[in-house]
Amino acid sequence: MQFCTMFVLILGQTSIVDKVRAEVMAPLIPERDVALAELRKQGLTVRLHSRENNTWYIADGGIYSGYIASGDELVELSRANNLNIRGIKSLG
Repeated sequence: MQFCTMFVLILGQTSIVDKVRAEVMAPLIPERDVALAELRKQGLTVRLHSRENNTWYIADGGIYSGYIASGDELVELSRANNLNIRGIKSLG
């Protein structure tokens, strides 16, 4: 685990902000990328929905038929061998 110290410039003053953990999502990123590749291989449209929230838009053809799922949820579906449009729909 790596930590870095961030400095913020506020009206000419520098103050230390809390240490921020670097590479928070690092262990899950390769699994997430495999899950995303699998969804694309199934013919689904996969787009990044929110980088800040690590959420993905997954659609099965229609313009308004998409679903939003987090990278963590996709990894869990992949681990449960349920990574398909039905599994994504079941997330709610």
